[in-house]
Amino acid sequence: MAGSFGVFRQYEKAALAALAIMAMLAFFVLPPFLQMGAGAGGSDPMAVSWNGGGLRESGLQRAVIMRKVMNQFLVETMAASGQDPSRMRLADDEKDVVDTILLAKEAEKNGVVVSNSAINQFLSEWTNDLVRPETFNGIVNQIGGRMGISQQDVFEALRTVLMARRMESLLVGGVGFEGAPPGWRWDYYRRLEQGATIETVPVVVEKFVEKLPEPTEPALRAFFEKYKDELPAARSPDPGFRQPHRARYDYLVAKADMFQDEEKKKVTDEQIKAFYEDRKAALYKAKPADDKTATDAKDGEPAAEKTGKTDEPAATTTPEAKPADTPAGQDGAATDRVRATPVAFQQPANAEGEKAADKAADAPAEATEKKDDAAEFEPLDKVRDNIIDRLANEAVEKRIAAIYDAVKTDVAKYAESLALWEVAGDGAGPAPVGPDVKKIAATQGLEGGTSDLVNATQAYADGGIGGSFEFAVSREFGVRQQRWIDSIFGTGAQSLQPVSSRDVEGNRYLSWKTEDQPEFTPSFQSARDDVLRAWRIVEARPLARKAAEEIAAEAKAGKTLEQIAAARGSLEVEKAGPFTWLTRGTAPFGSAPELSQPDGLAMPGDELMRAVFDLEPSQTAVAFNEPKTVCYAIRMVSLEPDDAQLKDLFLASSQDPRRLATVAEDDTRSVYDGWMKSILERYAVSWKRDPRGPELR
Repeated sequence: MAGSFGVFRQYEKAALAALAIMAMLAFFVLPPFLQMGAGAGGSDPMAVSWNGGGLRESGLQRAVIMRKVMNQFLVETMAASGQDPSRMRLADDEKDVVDTILLAKEAEKNGVVVSNSAINQFLSEWTNDLVRPETFNGIVNQIGGRMGISQQDVFEALRTVLMARRMESLLVGGVGFEGAPPGWRWDYYRRLEQGATIETVPVVVEKFVEKLPEPTEPALRAFFEKYKDELPAARSPDPGFRQPHRARYDYLVAKADMFQDEEKKKVTDEQIKAFYEDRKAALYKAKPADDKTATDAKDGEPAAEKTGKTDEPAATTTPEAKPADTPAGQDGAATDRVRATPVAFQQPANAEGEKAADKAADAPAEATEKKDDAAEFEPLDKVRDNIIDRLANEAVEKRIAAIYDAVKTDVAKYAESLALWEVAGDGAGPAPVGPDVKKIAATQGLEGGTSDLVNATQAYADGGIGGSFEFAVSREFGVRQQRWIDSIFGTGAQSLQPVSSRDVEGNRYLSWKTEDQPEFTPSFQSARDDVLRAWRIVEARPLARKAAEEIAAEAKAGKTLEQIAAARGSLEVEKAGPFTWLTRGTAPFGSAPELSQPDGLAMPGDELMRAVFDLEPSQTAVAFNEPKTVCYAIRMVSLEPDDAQLKDLFLASSQDPRRLATVAEDDTRSVYDGWMKSILERYAVSWKRDPRGPELR
């Protein structure tokens, strides 16, 4: 559930509206009868328990299925209201399922009640009042009917989720940014708006390992035992010796512009004419000239003034009378909204409009004569190049699909042959040979190759296929984006299973896993070299810090960093900035800013940024980068704008705290995480196995 507060604060208009948006991140409820779990017995063991309850494996499985159904319900209802649900990120992992149940229980203990009117309000807010009740019912029947999930189940599901979100909102109200003191606001404003230019002398920790004595074998083994089950993380100061899941794969790449020129040359005049005649009504309608507006413009008067009418659209909703017995909302205040229905279904026919239409129908045929093609459609010559591009694109798609289909067949045959060979055992002869991806690529004019044995992080960082995706379609969950990373490294991903994908640049990929190395913890002896290196780096950090402090002390005494570095020979001075502590980068408006990563600083973290922005010009400091592999001696060159100018800007912007609120994301999230941890401890939540993640991320 981490991360839900950024969305909450961004869209909080009122309590229920906030709950609606937060439900996007963690939307689940298990009807009470599903929460009971299956009967006891070894065939259906307990998956997770807590004080006063728990879920067996069958119950947890049904819970996850229900979460998926609820997620699809949200997607479908949002789409039905004309909104784009493609950017929604809806969690469906087991831990989130259980956390939501416990939050709802906590809300109930604290007297939170969600009335029927609050649920109607939620649906209204979620769909902008543009979905009728019968449409909701139809969506529920379509998605859940096959699995026996009723409309009442969905209604009660919404009630439980909103109770859980209401509990979260109570915490946000207690620790949110709106009540922060001025000093806190000023601190966050500086992080976002003040730029620093610094000089640094980087002191690399690894250069000091030679000065350390050799560790004893027991000390090294103890170090290994401490971190043997931790996976390595690039920015973590702590080592990890557990080996991540790795895979090797073959791949083919069809670049976005591949075959385009060749296919364009094949397009004939007959194809162009046929395409135009077949699709002109859909693609090439001429834009009608606004003769009335042009005439009025010539007269020098706006059209509205000459006709006595305005250009304002007619009312798009018909207000409904508020019932006298409007139920109270969950906070005790009367709700002043009622269920709304979409305009398209409730707007009555306009009598005057019908009369006008009747008169138009009786008008002379000459006045309603159909326009000829020249006026109704763009001429062929004008859209010829566009048609050629479209025909070429279609041909390229078919050509690539045919190549990939043939390769998929070859991979499937190889997988079958390999399986039979493995079953046959000794005496079966040499192993079958798989498709030669480089030969295929050369023959078909594609790019291709074989990867190294890499983990998911490495594959993604390499770009290209690592960031590709495909759209998966199922009857249960509709259209979802399937990441290539999940198809190759995810749970259940099979070897020699061809995976098609594409990236945002239009490149198309075909790949198949040829080797799979599951995650594992190595023995001490096999990992000894890595353990020794990590031990040395950790032990050398105090030496590196001492060297950086000596440099900073000399700079404080009056020497420049250039003079100090030159005297020591092996050091260099680097300049960085101007940079701010936090930056929005390319993130959309309203999202939380991220830590800046300026050139000249290797993986800076909060410790380094705080050390930098605590300085005044010409002052010095010492700080490690985030993984603590480099210790920097830092001298502040300048701050822009200075504090006096920045305070004026701060006071001018203080009327709108929303922008600053996103800066406090991490601190507020830390408070939330601690609160959630305390709830889990109080309920004594005990997983009998590790909770499983979602199928798609």
